[in-house]
Amino acid sequence: MFGIWALAALPAIAQERYALVIGNEAYSVGALRNPVNDARSMTAVLLQSGFETTLRENLTAAEFEAVLAEFIASVPEGAVGLFYYAGHAVQSGGRNFLLPVDIQPGAAETILGQSADAAQIIERFHAGGVEFGIFILDACRDNPFVAGTGEIGRGLASMESDVGETLIGFATQAGEVAYDGTGPNSPYTGALINEIDKEGKDILDVFRSVRRSVRIWTDGRQRPFISASIEREFTFREPTGRVRAQVAPGEITADNVLKIVERLWWDAIRDSRVPEDFRAFVTHFPNSTNVAQARNLAVELEETGQAVRGLTLAQFAVPEDRRAPQGLSAVITDCDIVAGDPDDPRRITDGVPWGLVNMRRALPDCAAALAEDPTNPRLLHQMGRILDIQGRYGEAEGFYRLAGAGGYSAALVNLGFLHVAAKGRERDYETALGYYRRAADLGNLRARTNIGEMFERGWFVEKNLDEAVLWYRLAAQNGWPNALDTLANLYRRGRDDQGRGVERDPEEAVRLYKVASELGNTNAMNNLGRIYLSDELGAPDIARGLDWMSRAAERGNRFAPFNLGRIYRDGKLVERDNATALRLFERSADLGFAPARIAIGRMYENGQGVEPSKAEAAFHFTLAAMTADSKRPRQEEEARERLAGLGLNQAELDIARQRAETWIRLNGG
Repeated sequence: MFGIWALAALPAIAQERYALVIGNEAYSVGALRNPVNDARSMTAVLLQSGFETTLRENLTAAEFEAVLAEFIASVPEGAVGLFYYAGHAVQSGGRNFLLPVDIQPGAAETILGQSADAAQIIERFHAGGVEFGIFILDACRDNPFVAGTGEIGRGLASMESDVGETLIGFATQAGEVAYDGTGPNSPYTGALINEIDKEGKDILDVFRSVRRSVRIWTDGRQRPFISASIEREFTFREPTGRVRAQVAPGEITADNVLKIVERLWWDAIRDSRVPEDFRAFVTHFPNSTNVAQARNLAVELEETGQAVRGLTLAQFAVPEDRRAPQGLSAVITDCDIVAGDPDDPRRITDGVPWGLVNMRRALPDCAAALAEDPTNPRLLHQMGRILDIQGRYGEAEGFYRLAGAGGYSAALVNLGFLHVAAKGRERDYETALGYYRRAADLGNLRARTNIGEMFERGWFVEKNLDEAVLWYRLAAQNGWPNALDTLANLYRRGRDDQGRGVERDPEEAVRLYKVASELGNTNAMNNLGRIYLSDELGAPDIARGLDWMSRAAERGNRFAPFNLGRIYRDGKLVERDNATALRLFERSADLGFAPARIAIGRMYENGQGVEPSKAEAAFHFTLAAMTADSKRPRQEEEARERLAGLGLNQAELDIARQRAETWIRLNGG
């Protein structure tokens, strides 16, 4: 255990800020991988946000209580108080209990008696003088301590506070389980530290962005939420006015890549509270003009105790004395572990999804790797990806180009997408197609699928479904799930009005959907369920159709719960069940599917399974219009038509809009 306090050099904060951060992972049963990394990452970003921060790791029951009492006693009256916990937790009787590392499997009563009651922690913070409380629980991981008993619920229970201004952030929905993650941090904490680190963001905007990132990048399997009773605006990091010098794509060449890496690395760490960041920089760039400052900062942090230890990367770790010189363990870098691209066919780790990459760790790690191996296309691509995630598109393009020049297909695909998505430039399908073709020639299946889409939609090229089929089939034959699902859709649909495409063949569609489903594609699972529930294969197979659609819904597909909801609402294939329909529509809407939000509005309008309420219907129709898919204008049109059909006055419409805007601010689009 060790304590950390904020540097006096930080900018003054109007209200004093104090944080207690706890990471528990060294359990005798059910040991976890990332909570200590999560706690250290959170501490580093809170220190830079002006919090006097106390970090504790792997607390026993006695230590937990002692640390909590000591911290609360140290917080002055009227301060902002933040509590963060990562580790195991359980719920019982609607209350949440945080587990110390010396907990042992046993009866529920014993487990709870040795654990910290989260609601009591909130009460004690406010009773101790905290005026504005922030409580963050990344503690919903499934636990092995009380399995098989109905006394302990899955995940955590929802909770609110009626004392003081309080915001409670949960890693996932009540009753659901969060994940430890494939990178050095959990998905929730990885997203949270990235958002806290952005200057000028109000606290509600921070948690909204976190929710959106985690929901999207865990494919809907984890959905954070907050409970907030706050009136004030609160910003973790005030704007500094510092403008980062941008590097033009043309400046990033093979001859000067090391100079660029040095600049990027120093810019990323110069306000770090991790001494290892500065020592690593000095090791790799001993002749840098920033070396003296780096050494001084490392010494100052270590001598004053105002430092955070670096993260431990357990993934793919093999002790040096057991590494095979010709093996994978000899070439994996920290950059690969922290910033590997899951869509890269040449990746050498699992990779970390786009919105969950720990940016504070990723850029220095990839800079260090490139300092050792500046021509490595994989590392150049990963550096480009980091800069792309940060919205630094010109710099990202420069590194992607270098990687692409080395024949790295994933970098070429990302270059193409920069132009398709108009990232930092005008949309340019012609240039994108050129990059996709180069990647496709290197065997990249994602690129081949993207080219098929361009021919299917007529983007730059003349619309040609025959040509699209060739590209989709090429990618599908090599096992690309998205291509398999898309090709199956074409077999289900049949030829277009010009005779292009493939002959309608539902049996072939089923075969392709099954292959894609086995590879984890949830759209294929949903489509397989839909085809079994239809009469396309003969008599509907209701049991099989519901099973496949349920699998898709359980794995986070947003269309499947909507389709299931309609089935239970309409009562044609199964007995009508409005309560189940509403729950499924809410699940789909929560995953960002606007038609599900419209369906909820209709249930309130018609009183199906709920009390009729035009006000609730108006709220959902308005929210659907505001969150509709911009590529599908009919969604917004239908929502607005339904809203107009309610016949509400302007005051009632204004209330619905205000509620929808508040919901979006808390939860994202």
